[in-house]
Amino acid sequence: MAKKYILVNDAGTTGNKAVIVDDKLNIVASEGGDYATYYPHLNWATQRISEVYDVVVQNTKAVIDKSGIDPKDIAVVSFSNQMMTMIPVDKEGNALMDEVGIWCDMRQDEQAKRLMSALGGNDEYYRITGVGWQPELAPICKVMWYKDNAPDIYAKTYMFLQYKELVTYRWTGRFATEYGDMSMNGMMDSAKREISPAIFKAAGVDMGKIPDILNSHDIVGHVTKEAAAETGLAEWTPVAMGSGDVICANTGAGVIKEGMAYTYIGSANWSGVFSDKPSLDPKYKMNCNTMQPQGGYELVMITAAGGIAQDWFKDGFYKTEDLFASNILNTNIYEKMEADTASVAPGADGLVFLPYLRGGGAPHFDIDARGAFMGLGMTHDRTHMLRALYEGICFNMRWLYDLYEELNVPIFSLDQIRAIGGGVQSDLWMQIYADVNGMPFARLSSPQQMTAIGAAIMGGVGAGIWGSYEEATNLIKIEKTFTPDPANTEIYNDLYPIYRSAYPRMEALYKSLGEYGRKRGK
Repeated sequence: MAKKYILVNDAGTTGNKAVIVDDKLNIVASEGGDYATYYPHLNWATQRISEVYDVVVQNTKAVIDKSGIDPKDIAVVSFSNQMMTMIPVDKEGNALMDEVGIWCDMRQDEQAKRLMSALGGNDEYYRITGVGWQPELAPICKVMWYKDNAPDIYAKTYMFLQYKELVTYRWTGRFATEYGDMSMNGMMDSAKREISPAIFKAAGVDMGKIPDILNSHDIVGHVTKEAAAETGLAEWTPVAMGSGDVICANTGAGVIKEGMAYTYIGSANWSGVFSDKPSLDPKYKMNCNTMQPQGGYELVMITAAGGIAQDWFKDGFYKTEDLFASNILNTNIYEKMEADTASVAPGADGLVFLPYLRGGGAPHFDIDARGAFMGLGMTHDRTHMLRALYEGICFNMRWLYDLYEELNVPIFSLDQIRAIGGGVQSDLWMQIYADVNGMPFARLSSPQQMTAIGAAIMGGVGAGIWGSYEEATNLIKIEKTFTPDPANTEIYNDLYPIYRSAYPRMEALYKSLGEYGRKRGK
């Protein structure tokens, strides 16, 4: 029988999932494990490579055992990982620092300012790279930080790698990266789809410390005898590169040609639209992720203001009920929260919520922005606040869609928005998304596994399970479509301009509060 299984390791911000997918894109087995994030200093966020790698290996063994599949029937291994991490390694793939900054590590402020000055400003940086995130997050600035603050480590570094690239080297013996992750690193010329010498010259770092760039589906090598003994995989199993989680989510949602878009609703929210050409207008600064071999771009806008707000509200306003529901009733507190939200009419009786509990990201790129309830009165209780919270997150996404439209990238004329991520499991929240935006939202099957499925598609195309990305993505199923209620959409159309006017009026206050916090080290 032909081999038909793909094993994916999906290394996110909080943990890794090992998933086995069959040739119909069905999830056969899944095994997860967490690793810690450390905050040793203000604006630092780090993880330990030894801990991450151990979880990946343990999950790989466990998912093979759980599935009952003969490892020899696994056709290919593939990867998804959190993006924008730089690990310095020597020629043997040993991490020269065990604890490294992850994507949200913001210590590179000085390096980012120096790079922007050398390039002539942030706008010029964006015109070259198509990276809309704050430059402080960019891996090119992380490499600069190593050179400035750990020169001995920088000098010994043979390659700078991301999580999946460290694993692929240890399992195959070959150093490589791929276009998707590289397109978010602040190192590439987006329009030319190649490393930018101008960026590396301005940064003052060695371009030779970046490995060869492959396609996401390319087979980087095969599992060695040593790696097989460590992981439970069969020796000589092909290993595909995979990509970063945002790229994999795009592929897992099946957004591989123009006229398609998706929204990811997780702790952070983002939207992705396929385009044949990049968008390099610095006014909007959306991320232009290179898609290979499709030849186009995933135009992405990411906001840190997403489902994390729901969890914040749960922990602060439903903590006792959550403990009771989980420990005594064995029920899900989110069901109670959804029922409370449904008890309040659309518009939350004039209560508006700005969801920026974590600053940064689109549409404002303001690290000082914070959450706010506006319009609170004696008639409001926590149910109104919760309804306003869900609506505020949806309003924020509508703002992102408006920005696409301003760039002549159609959104509201599309047949639907595909929806993935943990937040889409709520029927009520999906309906609010549809009502706020006045267009259908389609929840895909296995919505929490779409990054893994995207990586599986990449690996399966590389191993020949499918002849093309289109053949593979035709297997993606829509679980349920939510169509807008015209009466509710009318309510939200009246409220949305009020929401849009709030941030500009709050911006100066956010800046003052940010300066206050920095003065006191908060």
